[in-house]
Amino acid sequence: MAKNPKFTILLYHKIGKYPHNAKFPGLYVAEEDFDRQIKYLKNAGYTFLTLSELKTVYDAGSLNLTNPTLGGGKKKYAAITFDDGSKSVYSGGLKVMRNNGVKATVFMVSGLVGGVNGWDIKNGENMDEMLNLSELKEMAEYGIEIGAHTLTHPHLTLISSEEAFNEISLSKKNLEDLLGANVNFFAYPYGDYNEETKKLVEKAGFYGACITKTGIVKKGSDFFALKRVAIRHNTDFLKFKRKICKVRLFY
Repeated sequence: MAKNPKFTILLYHKIGKYPHNAKFPGLYVAEEDFDRQIKYLKNAGYTFLTLSELKTVYDAGSLNLTNPTLGGGKKKYAAITFDDGSKSVYSGGLKVMRNNGVKATVFMVSGLVGGVNGWDIKNGENMDEMLNLSELKEMAEYGIEIGAHTLTHPHLTLISSEEAFNEISLSKKNLEDLLGANVNFFAYPYGDYNEETKKLVEKAGFYGACITKTGIVKKGSDFFALKRVAIRHNTDFLKFKRKICKVRLFY
């Protein structure tokens, strides 16, 4: 029986080698590194969950779950998340996840399905294609959970409450209409949130939301400010293990 299990949510953005002129190279993780990281965690005894599965296990607390797909009561859980909805998650990441038998949660900027990363381009980053509808559907059919990441990727605390609620609630509705499935989780663009935006996310009907602050999910965690561990292009898992032992990624 697992007592007070803890959960690590990993944060990724793009799967692939970063271009030499990338303004934010940390957003990229090479496909072979992504594969190695998954294998490392699997060998360390982690069970991979989508965020909705994570909530199921979290809500069960210390119960000895019998569902083997949810870990059967183990204590080591990891959830892979991708922010933005880069096409590279499909072209570079899906094969790796399928080969390793793991799932993830992809937070999609719903107004840019099949488009490009307009918010990044404004900040001087290279153009990046976004996931299109057929790719989202294929990933969802495999078992990857689709979450919402607003309509256009704004700083939610810098716009009016009405605009923020529209960005939040319509991103959920649009994706649910496109996919014919519930969209249960949200991620704040830029990790930008406050108490008001948390309330707006809850009002929109989400089960929880992710931020970018480093930490793990444990008993008493705020499900509308779920901490994660960001994985960068130069993350070395062996060094990483020692470096962030304070947040107990490996326990």
